Amino acid sequence: MMKYNSIRTLAGLIILMMCVSACSAEPHTETFVMSSGNEVTSVEQSSRPFQIHKIYRLPESLTNTVRLLGWSSSDSVVVADRDISVLDQGNVKRLVRPYEQSKLISGLPYVNSHSTLSPNGKYISSTSSTTTKSRLKLINLQDGTEKEIASFNASNSYIQYISWSNNSAYLSYLVERMNGLQPDYLYIYDMKTQTSKKYELTKSRQGDTLLNVMISNDGRSVLLQTIRENEHQRVTLITGKVSGRSVDIQYERVVGGGEQTTWLSNDQFVFLGVDGTLYEYDQRNGELSVLLEKILTFKFSPDRKNIAYTTYDEQTITYVGKLQGRNILYNEAVYRGILLNDMYWSPDNQSLLIQGQKLFDPSLSTSTESVTKEAFVIELK
Repeated sequence: MMKYNSIRTLAGLIILMMCVSACSAEPHTETFVMSSGNEVTSVEQSSRPFQIHKIYRLPESLTNTVRLLGWSSSDSVVVADRDISVLDQGNVKRLVRPYEQSKLISGLPYVNSHSTLSPNGKYISSTSSTTTKSRLKLINLQDGTEKEIASFNASNSYIQYISWSNNSAYLSYLVERMNGLQPDYLYIYDMKTQTSKKYELTKSRQGDTLLNVMISNDGRSVLLQTIRENEHQRVTLITGKVSGRSVDIQYERVVGGGEQTTWLSNDQFVFLGVDGTLYEYDQRNGELSVLLEKILTFKFSPDRKNIAYTTYDEQTITYVGKLQGRNILYNEAVYRGILLNDMYWSPDNQSLLIQGQKLFDPSLSTSTESVTKEAFVIELK
């Protein structure tokens, strides 16, 4: 009996020691997020959703008259000082954190509505036209120097749909012929070699109208958007590989309107479907994945890890989320109350610049009676 009691006592001590050890250890849990398919993503408990560090309001005296161009650094925003059009040119100004005052960037020429800031914030592309010539130039944001990179006869050609690759290594643009008898050309300018190459675009159907072009970071793939004649103005997304002197078509799909498409990598791109579904397509294996649904607008951060977006159901709420695999996780509302016109991620992926219309009531979102424009910088942590 004494031997039996000793065994019971020893067993109790062992169990007690195990309990104390377990209580003193750090807790460890995992959350498994199941996508709509069979993919499973393991997320550590230490991962945290987005948190707002600070929100800065840009001066009201500017927000109704400026056009946002983007970021020149992680704490510096660049704007054009008027709501410029093709004929109405404006100055370029900079706002530095806390974004309370704008300062003219001296030495820079005027810009217009075709002017675009490179993602790295170093150059502005801008067009100019005379009765004889259409020109495309690059403006160095640091010293104001200009470099003409293209010039065409204005009587039969015009430059449009200028865009940068996400890494600022390439600038692409379309040169369209006015008579419709000659082919249109895609030009790709290499910022490193400072040379251009042109590729003939053979429209897949007679009467197609080109809308937009986006070049991949390696300069070898393009996304084109067209409107097809007699098809109720449907927008078609076309992907192609530059080869020799032409573009080889790889993939076509009817998509939503606007410039709602972007490259995730040299082989993957994202686009909005006609029903507001956000898709990711992988050219390597032809896989099409659903990322989000009922999306109105979206913008990925420079590192392609974060996304900002608005939805059809809640148009005046700006959300941010994190891309992991083929899932968007940690969807957090970071601002409420404006209908977005523009949004730009900072180069360090930590701040979001937004501009939009403040409405009296969200139910008036389809009305033209907006109160005013507002712009904010949202710093995340």
